[in-house]
Amino acid sequence: MAKAKRGLKAIQERTAKKRKQQDAQLLENGFQNASNFTDTEDHDEDVAKNGTDSWEEEQDYELRPRKLQGYDEEVIERLPIKVNGRIERKLHKKSNIKDSKKEEQDEADEEELEDEKSETSANDFEQGEESDEEPDTEESIIALKEDIADLVEKIMEEPEENTSALSRLCRMVGSKNPNTCKFSMLALVPVFKNIIPGYKIRPLTDLEKKEKVSKEVAKLRNFEQMLVLNYRRYLDLIKDLSKVPNNEDPLKVSLGALATQAANELASHVSHFNFRDDLITILVRRVCKPNLRADPISSRSIKTLEVLLNDDDEGNISLSVVRILAKTLKVRKYNVDESVLNILLSLEVLQDYDPNTKTEEQINKPKSKKVHLSKKQKKARKELKAIEEEMRKAEQSVSAEEREKNQGEILKVILSLYLNILRIDSLALAGSVLEGLVKFGGMANFELLGDFLEVMKDIIRNTEMENPTSFTVRKILLCIVTSFSLVAAHTQTKLNTDLSTFVDALYALLPHVSLDADLELSHKSLRLADPLNNELSKPSVNVSTKAELLLKALDHVFFRSRSGTKLKALAFTKRLYMCMENTPEHTTIALLKFLEKLMSRYPELSGLYSTEDRVGNGLFIMEADNPTRSNAESAVLWENNILRNHYSPVVVKGIKSLASHSKN
Repeated sequence: MAKAKRGLKAIQERTAKKRKQQDAQLLENGFQNASNFTDTEDHDEDVAKNGTDSWEEEQDYELRPRKLQGYDEEVIERLPIKVNGRIERKLHKKSNIKDSKKEEQDEADEEELEDEKSETSANDFEQGEESDEEPDTEESIIALKEDIADLVEKIMEEPEENTSALSRLCRMVGSKNPNTCKFSMLALVPVFKNIIPGYKIRPLTDLEKKEKVSKEVAKLRNFEQMLVLNYRRYLDLIKDLSKVPNNEDPLKVSLGALATQAANELASHVSHFNFRDDLITILVRRVCKPNLRADPISSRSIKTLEVLLNDDDEGNISLSVVRILAKTLKVRKYNVDESVLNILLSLEVLQDYDPNTKTEEQINKPKSKKVHLSKKQKKARKELKAIEEEMRKAEQSVSAEEREKNQGEILKVILSLYLNILRIDSLALAGSVLEGLVKFGGMANFELLGDFLEVMKDIIRNTEMENPTSFTVRKILLCIVTSFSLVAAHTQTKLNTDLSTFVDALYALLPHVSLDADLELSHKSLRLADPLNNELSKPSVNVSTKAELLLKALDHVFFRSRSGTKLKALAFTKRLYMCMENTPEHTTIALLKFLEKLMSRYPELSGLYSTEDRVGNGLFIMEADNPTRSNAESAVLWENNILRNHYSPVVVKGIKSLASHSKN
């Protein structure tokens, strides 16, 4: 009925509009024709006599529904139908029509109302995500948690059926409401850990998109594409949240810490999945800050990166971490904490790498005889190789060639990074770099080896040796040990390198080493923490004490290289006796054992214990920092008599043993 009324009203409106247009046209053209004027006068007379317009009556009559004779007024005739060749009239009562129309209208109104409600709820949800003006009440927070819990439950039960719920949760992470952002961000971590498959999803090719597939395959493809899309959106959101300074608003700092925590969890469990570099970038940028003490989540991020490097056997993850770390350190101008660079020492993929193995195998590898194949056989072999390659990628297995390639790239990036840090002479990172060179430097080629030695020589030349600090002493000892370790790793190549600079530096450093109060202490030693120390944490490597580094350097000079001579042995023996007057008990005992070993190799050292039957040529120059210019042949170990009165019985026993051994 409502539709009929609307149709009648539309007809009347069209009629009135047409009448107005005709009247306006008449007024514009004027009454030029007498016939028109006469008709108009007759029309006006009829209106004046009857009081109505006959034309309007005709129009109303036309629009008025016809009356059927023999039927009530409530009956309306519809279009006739033809049944068995006969035409039948269709008559309906108005009440039935009204009821049916009303039902249809009610159903339509209900559908419109539901649509409006859904749109309103969606708009309210979007506004709730964007609005943070009104503070959340306890009831609203509980409702939010319940809503998130329902979404998570749906995704966990049927992830392929509820991709819309996953999309909604990801949109909630971008909300300006901190509670909505926080709860949804943390809820998505276990969701992704459970629904992410054990393989990497690749994009479909054009041919695969065009081909017809079953419903199950289409459903799986749709789920994978939606998963990748939402996962990428989630990583972009937490990346933006994690990039917050430590002095920012506390609320933003808290959200940034939660975002980094989420990245740690995902990196530990789904590092095989897509967008791995984005996850590693979040962690690396978070730890590459000058002051890590102000960031409570940084130690967790460092631990996560170390675990990734330690558990990687294929090299793909390690290569991503090393590249991103090197690039970030360069951007930050290497102004980072030492513990960040120590992450590289957790690498395990380079343990079995030999840069010379591949070349030798290629040289000695016999050439395989070519087998004649037909075109059909060649095509079949090519298809088989393509299938095997596809299976290998699907299983994420890495061939030996690819693993070796990854190892070479990792070593190249690490050594370049170390070389750049040494060239800028970074005091904070020198210890970690030198420790890393001891571990990885033996794999460097000849060109890089020469560059490293020259850089370490420059470090020693530019160091103030008159009154060095404890850190300077340690740095020089590390340079000496590292340089000898690098050369010792290439002994098979018969490399002749002049290391006299490091030997002279060690000789000049001995008096300062003996006066160091922390000679036998490392950061792992049990002692009270310095309240003025601002370091985040002590490094996990570079733990050797200065006494250990000293003994390693002495052992390299005289027993692991060709740098030791009789004249240098005499000079070092005299200076070590001078140092033992100040060194602690354990260091003194260790030095006595070294001198006993040195005397076995150079029997000429026994002449230092006595002045009998010796012809001296000049005097021993105690102040000389070069062992070859100290005239050590004229020296006498008068310190031997002083050390006989040492408080330690073990030291006294060692002194007497050396003196008696020199007489034999």
